[in-house]
Amino acid sequence: MLYQKHASQRIPMVLRGLGYANVEELRLNRWTPLRDGIEVICGSVGSVDSWIAIRAEGLTILNLNDCMIEPGHLAHISKLVGKATVLLSQFSFASWIGNHADELGEADAKLQDLRFRVAFLKPDVTIPFASFIYFCNQENSWMNEFAVTPRRVAELGLPGVTFMYPGDEWDSDVRTCRSAEAIDKYMNDISRPKTIDPTPEPASIEALQQAADRTLRKLRQQFGTILIRRIEPFSIYLHDLDKVLRINPGGTCEIHNATKATSDAARFVMCSQMAWYVFSYSWGWGAMENCAMFFDRRLEEPHPLRFYLNILATGCLSFSSPREAARTIEFLWAKRHELPYRLWCEIARRRTHNSEGTLRQSDSIPTKRLAQ
Repeated sequence: MLYQKHASQRIPMVLRGLGYANVEELRLNRWTPLRDGIEVICGSVGSVDSWIAIRAEGLTILNLNDCMIEPGHLAHISKLVGKATVLLSQFSFASWIGNHADELGEADAKLQDLRFRVAFLKPDVTIPFASFIYFCNQENSWMNEFAVTPRRVAELGLPGVTFMYPGDEWDSDVRTCRSAEAIDKYMNDISRPKTIDPTPEPASIEALQQAADRTLRKLRQQFGTILIRRIEPFSIYLHDLDKVLRINPGGTCEIHNATKATSDAARFVMCSQMAWYVFSYSWGWGAMENCAMFFDRRLEEPHPLRFYLNILATGCLSFSSPREAARTIEFLWAKRHELPYRLWCEIARRRTHNSEGTLRQSDSIPTKRLAQ
């Protein structure tokens, strides 16, 4: 098993515990020889994502998967990897896009990323993938109509774009695939009726409150009470229970019967099981964003709790022991070419946001819509 050398040793430890005797951590941004002339290089994006390139016999396959890579960082990756023969890249969104529609512009952003990657890297072949999903619960199925389809990607006319269907093969000598046939199969899959699951069973109020209090205690222990108390209290409207969960990061949580005023004032709207999952696991918030079973009335303003939960879930900033501190420093040093680009883009985003005035808020979210 090959895995990026992350700041956290959690994944390698789990893999060894599952019985994999040979687990090798790939040092970031360095080519690692395997055997039979095959080499791999792995790089980090964000707190836990990674890309990988594989080369042999003069060919290089670059898999960017679903990494969100800024243009400057992509240029650095290109220098490390060299000419990419085959590029694999996501082409549609796989997480929350807004409250009523694609309010965050995720579909257009994914297409823009794909265009830029093809134009900048100039691969011989681009295989769009990592997007063949559908949102299968009535809490999130409305997003399916905004997904980018293979047909839409093909209509862009990008050079070398080739779709592959399960079972297809790409031969480095022939370098052709039945792309048109694969697109037809995918479009047929998309048009076919699919199962949409009902809203999950309600979580118990006691379990939800215990999970929230437990996670907040853990955050205060990890980051300090003073820091966590700076996060303002906020509310979640639990539409299936018609109750409001009041989260006080500096103290405890409370659950009350909802009124029109309190439900309308809540920042988030979700079912109770989704709320329970958010606070039951350190990765719960990230899972919520991926499965998109919620509404956010301040969708353009990332919630600060997300930042701390992400650090807790990924272990990307651990200094609890000299060994962990050394791994964290090595991890951050390997990302020295990425972090300035991400910081600059975040500053630019905030400047653009501030120049447009106050935050756009979805004050009229239909709180009963999720259950309809």
